[in-house]
Amino acid sequence: MKKIIGVMIMLFIFVSFCNAATFEISISNPQNKPIKIALWGFTKNTPKDISRHILYTVKRDLKLSGLFVWDQTQHFSYEAPYDVVSGLARLDRLDYAIYGDAFKKGDSIYVNVKMLDVLKNQVIDDNTYVTNIYSLDWLANKIVDKLIGYITGIYGPFESKIAFALNKKGVSDIYLCDFNGENVVRITNWHTFNILPKWVSTDEITFLSYRYGKPALFLFNVFNGDLIKLFSKSNLSISAVRFKNYFAIPFNRFGSVNIFAVNRKGRIIEKLTNNPSINVSPSFTPDFSKMVFVSNRDGSPQIYIKDLTTNQSPQRLTFDGKYNSSPAVSPDGKKIAYISLKNGMTYLKVMNIDGSNDRIVMEGSNLDSPSWAYDSRYIAVSGRVGSINVIYIVNTINSNYSIAMKTPFIYNGLSVSSKLQ
Repeated sequence: MKKIIGVMIMLFIFVSFCNAATFEISISNPQNKPIKIALWGFTKNTPKDISRHILYTVKRDLKLSGLFVWDQTQHFSYEAPYDVVSGLARLDRLDYAIYGDAFKKGDSIYVNVKMLDVLKNQVIDDNTYVTNIYSLDWLANKIVDKLIGYITGIYGPFESKIAFALNKKGVSDIYLCDFNGENVVRITNWHTFNILPKWVSTDEITFLSYRYGKPALFLFNVFNGDLIKLFSKSNLSISAVRFKNYFAIPFNRFGSVNIFAVNRKGRIIEKLTNNPSINVSPSFTPDFSKMVFVSNRDGSPQIYIKDLTTNQSPQRLTFDGKYNSSPAVSPDGKKIAYISLKNGMTYLKVMNIDGSNDRIVMEGSNLDSPSWAYDSRYIAVSGRVGSINVIYIVNTINSNYSIAMKTPFIYNGLSVSSKLQ
């Protein structure tokens, strides 16, 4: 993480979203009982600027997770005996406790963290982490991820970044932010139209750009700034995703839109669909044995799955509604998220990889481009509240969701990275 922050500070323009980036929580499923946390540390023996960073990010992540409420009425430092803290938390009927402190030494910041399971009277974490001011928020994300992992058995999603586009006055650029919507950084500044970013590795994204007039797909390394022009065609309107060591790109060839595997030099390696219809939005299982995509071969946009090991005909997965799109296979390869349009409303739905257990997770306006976090549980998806575009963070297990970012300028099409170090 130090690497990405250092390079970005040198190469990219930091953008403040003082008024644009906002945070709200909307519990759509109040039946779920919140987990009660004692957040009692990082005030005593801690410089105010460090305290503000840690507590703000920890509370933001706890809210976005849709799992927690917390109490911050008492303050302890790292030296406080854990049995005393745990005993007080038990009296207050809290489930877990986080406390600690931090201090500066030169450019380094030492953060002492204790995390307790109150009911079991057990220490979950007792560590001193060494970081710096630029990575302090990231450490707070790690604290919450570790707590979520202990409680649920699945490590939390906050050590990832969202790539998205903002469109202002006809100029669109690509940006990155943390999974909680914080620390927004612009990574293109070309005074042209750049949209539809897709993470294709822990270092690289692809996106569609009109930098040279004709639409083209670019591969950009967010760490070192290396830029490769992957593919260009006059009717190109979608981004590229990773397929093995190649890229899967849908485009019109000989009168029909099919999905092709293309190498880094823009040469077509393989035709992944072969149908005289429109075939777009490929997404793959982690082993690349199956491809999920959208096709209108049966008259309306529906979601299909193709076994790439047998090369059998694709199987249709969606039958409810006349417009189902934007499929995204979860990182564990077990689920598919997609957007369904019905009666003027958009629905975020999730089904198993074989099409079973198809269910609505969220209803909203203009929902688009769901992208899974690496934990295969949370999803980032763009949408609209009134006239404002937003990025939602959705817990697909309990259907709770929150707004991580709100601004009129968010362009449809976002992508969540894998877990970053």
